Amino acid sequence: ARAIAPAPTTLPSHSTIFTGLDPLTHGVHNNGTFKLGEERTTLAELLGARGYQTAAVIGAFVLEARYGLAQGFASYEDELQNDGAAKGAAHFVERDATTVTDRALSWLGERKGAEPFFLWTHYFDAHMPYTAPLEYLRGERRPANAAYDAEAVRREYLAEVTYADAELGRLLDALGPDVLAKTIVVFTADHGEGLGEHGEYTHSRLVYEGSLRVPLIVSNPTLFPAAKTVSDRVVGLVDLLPSVLELLGQETPAGLDGQSLFSGTADPARAIYSESYVTLFNHGWAPLHALTRLQDKLILAPRPEYYDLKTDAGENRNLFGPLQPQASQLARTLQTRLAKVRPLERAEEASLDADDERWLAQLGYSRSALPAEVGKLDPKDMITSWAVLTNAATAVSAGQLDSALAEVARVLERNPDDPFAWEVAYTAHWARNDFVKSEECLRRMVELNPTPEAYARLATVLLRQTRYDDCLALVDGALRVAPDHGELLMGRGDVLQLLGRKEEARVAYQRALDVDPARVGVGAKRCLDSLGPPPAK
Repeated sequence: ARAIAPAPTTLPSHSTIFTGLDPLTHGVHNNGTFKLGEERTTLAELLGARGYQTAAVIGAFVLEARYGLAQGFASYEDELQNDGAAKGAAHFVERDATTVTDRALSWLGERKGAEPFFLWTHYFDAHMPYTAPLEYLRGERRPANAAYDAEAVRREYLAEVTYADAELGRLLDALGPDVLAKTIVVFTADHGEGLGEHGEYTHSRLVYEGSLRVPLIVSNPTLFPAAKTVSDRVVGLVDLLPSVLELLGQETPAGLDGQSLFSGTADPARAIYSESYVTLFNHGWAPLHALTRLQDKLILAPRPEYYDLKTDAGENRNLFGPLQPQASQLARTLQTRLAKVRPLERAEEASLDADDERWLAQLGYSRSALPAEVGKLDPKDMITSWAVLTNAATAVSAGQLDSALAEVARVLERNPDDPFAWEVAYTAHWARNDFVKSEECLRRMVELNPTPEAYARLATVLLRQTRYDDCLALVDGALRVAPDHGELLMGRGDVLQLLGRKEEARVAYQRALDVDPARVGVGAKRCLDSLGPPPAK
């Protein structure tokens, strides 16, 4: 079968896996700035209510409990910094596959009672940068700032996949044949990787097969004594929740977008929905929506695309046009579906209420009216700018700041409303200790994509300019929008300490430790230690 992810992005895809709902229904459209709502019911909640012991071991901060997926898990191991996890690409703090397996084995070893268990292990290794242990890499590791080499990158990517596979094998071996005979193992991925196809070197911006098609294996020696490949239908990650529940003999909730893989016959007309809103939120380009059937696929974009997957698996020949009735049918189906969904507003992303919007406007940090071209640029035409910005970010890391800023200028000349371009420019100016230009870039970034992380960076810039009162005002207001964001709380503690308000700083650091240990726990403990013991009461 062709198994399709609902988005080439981690949090939206996992939200679909655990709810049986596609993104249009569960409402999670991007990493970092969306949260799965408490009104959604997850697979962990359903199984926990039926007596299962539930646990998760997370490989990257993008799935921390703050984003809603911890619902129903009695144990949710997401404190990555406790394992010395480091930042990888896109500022993602991650732990490697060995640590994920070790943590999972620790939970299994400490588990008490004879109740059945539901364990989710999340391996993040097959993301840039690809840094698998050398024993899995055929050849030498390239320098971090090396020029892009498609063959070498593919080799490094496959090394990460092999490494994660070995660690998953270690986990399954530890269970032993007796436990495995009573355990359903589901193996899949939340998305794929472009690896240069269609100009996309990683994932999340485009919705071609390289980023959306995923492996899907369901294994149990009792239920499935012989291996079988299903090839007569298209399925989605949206189908996992009802499929698992059917195999376990559990009732399936009504109102799901997915359907069980193990009931009913193949429907050749079935189409799986996918999307990318990273294009809009991170770059100001148009969002992408897709429907994939077993043999063909439609991508709704400023210039729509239709592919015959039987003869063009690489999606290289766009057949969309009036002489393609199948394309028109899929386009009508998709447009009808989208018309039933309330349009996604940028303001929803950060969940601002009217008071918060007014407060931000008073400080001069509110969102501007969206420029006319935002949401209209076709991602397939703009994807080369993402590669340019990726190269620019690498140049910043290598200290090649003039080169990086020249690359960013190329992108901004074409699209001045690209938030990521302003972010890369900020990092270059920050590396030069040019805090005035850093602030200019962050102000523009906040106008276009006002995330808590952007406000936290802006607060740091104000702090470095010794504008303590401005910094405190910014942080206090941003905390009204994101009260449990550890970086903002740490920023509040830092500025209060510089203002001589030591005990108020202690409160901020302690709250950061309490509510956001996964993100800032190590730093918060260090700051609390530096303050010494609190005064005697």
